[in-house]
Amino acid sequence: MEPMIAALPDAYRDAIRSTELDGLTQGEAARRAGLGLSGMKSRVQRARRQLKTMLEECCRIEVDRRGGIVDYSVRDAEKSPCGQCG
Repeated sequence: MEPMIAALPDAYRDAIRSTELDGLTQGEAARRAGLGLSGMKSRVQRARRQLKTMLEECCRIEVDRRGGIVDYSVRDAEKSPCGQCG
């Protein structure tokens, strides 16, 4: 995932790293970035959407009825957005 996160625009990359990897709440991340809470929420949601798109381009993902990943396969390692699949 790190290559995909690194490929995000700076604002989205910082938002997703702060909230998902560093464990900050969206409110804490917003204060540190000098944003309002709604601005941070928007950035996190946009970052998640972009990461989901990159993952779907990279891999076929099979999920169970609860949405948990049960299997995946690489679509095309040479065209993979992460550049490290396969």
